[in-house]
This record gives sequence, C-alpha cells and structure tokens, in this order.
Amino acid sequence: MVTRPPVLQRGDTVGIVTLASPYPAEYINQAVTNLKNSGLNVVLGKHVYAQTGIVAGTDEQRASDLMDMFVDKRVKMILSTRGGTGSLGVLPYLDYNIIASNPKIVSGYSDISIVLNVLYQFTGLITFIGLLLEDFVPTTPEYNFTSFYTAVSTFQSPRQILNPPNIPIKSLVPGNVTGRIAGGNLTSIVDSLGTPYEIDTKGKILLLEEQSEPSTKIYRYLNHLKIAGTM
Repeated sequence: MVTRPPVLQRGDTVGIVTLASPYPAEYINQAVTNLKNSGLNVVLGKHVYAQTGIVAGTDEQRASDLMDMFVDKRVKMILSTRGGTGSLGVLPYLDYNIIASNPKIVSGYSDISIVLNVLYQFTGLITFIGLLLEDFVPTTPEYNFTSFYTAVSTFQSPRQILNPPNIPIKSLVPGNVTGRIAGGNLTSIVDSLGTPYEIDTKGKILLLEEQSEPSTKIYRYLNHLKIAGTM
C-alpha cells in the first residue's frame, strides 16, 4: 500500500533533525531563519545540535528525534540538517507502525537516501529525493526551490522532471520506461546490502546520485550492486 503525505502549505510546521553527520549550529540557525522567512514554522529536534564522534548524537538519540517529529501533530514535513554518515544506524530504533500511521513529507539526499527508501519499503510512505536543511540558504539556485516546493505542495501528476537550465539531458540508451523510483546515494545503497534494510529495486527505476567520487569507486560500487542482484 502506497501512502501520500499531506501537502505543505504556507504556515505549516517543519521538523528539523540531524540523522547523520553533525552540522554547525550557526548554519542550522541561518537555514532555520530562512525557512521561517519563507512562511513556515519550525520545530527543532532535541539533539539537532549534538555531536558524538563523527555523528550527530547516538543512534538512539537521532532515531528518537525522528520519531518525535512523526508523532508531533503540528509537523507536516521533516528535514535532516545534512547527510554525511550515520543514517543506517537509526533504522533499528524506528517504530514503523507509528510512522505508517502518521505520514509526513520526508525529504533529503546523500546519506539520508537510505532512510527514504526504508520508510517506503516498510510503511509505503512516499518520500522525496529533495532538499536538506543545509540547502535553505541564499546561495541555493531558485530552480531548486521552485522544483522542491512544487513537488511537496501539490498532487500534480504526471510531473515532468527537467534538468536545470543549460544542462542537457544525456541518454545512453534510447526509449521510455515506466515504474516506481527507488535509489539515491550510491554509497549509502551499497552500505545497505546484506542488512534488513537492503534496498528493494525489483520492478523499479533505480535512481543514483553520487558527488565527487572517482570513476574507479563508481565502477566498483556498480559492479557490487550488479553482482548482488540489485541492478
């Protein structure tokens, strides 16, 4: 069963969590101010500023913040401050029955990808490969904001996804394909293999994003996915 979250409207509340690597407080505060200036209310997780080694608080603390946002009736959308490392660790501490009963918009990319896929696989909740809190800064291209707000504030379907201006779309294989989308960050997807949270790509379009990785690493990861039967 597929569940659509409610749409986001001006005046709604956004819950902020840090699910992976820590993010400096001054950057969090700047982005929160920008969100408020755009007409949204903001609630911060208890451990949003935390740091435990290379991650933002313990696995249990980060998972607790996420669960708090799902049970908070005010919250319509949940944003992690950033990606990085650590999202896989929160997954065993989530209550997927509660999440299924409280659908929210959940957006992100990078290491947050694994959370998005697992929420869909375990609860049927449609999630969004979209902006993180760190993107709500003045330097983010207006194109990104327009695409994001269109996606989370309407049920428009079908919706054409276009590249940013002046960036051509390249296709190595001609033709069309229809299906549900799974995927996200390549590194995070490979990390999930062999766990209870392994990505399910059967009958789906596999979407991959990776940034600043050498071609040798991409080649190795793609082969790993192929041999594991994921693609």
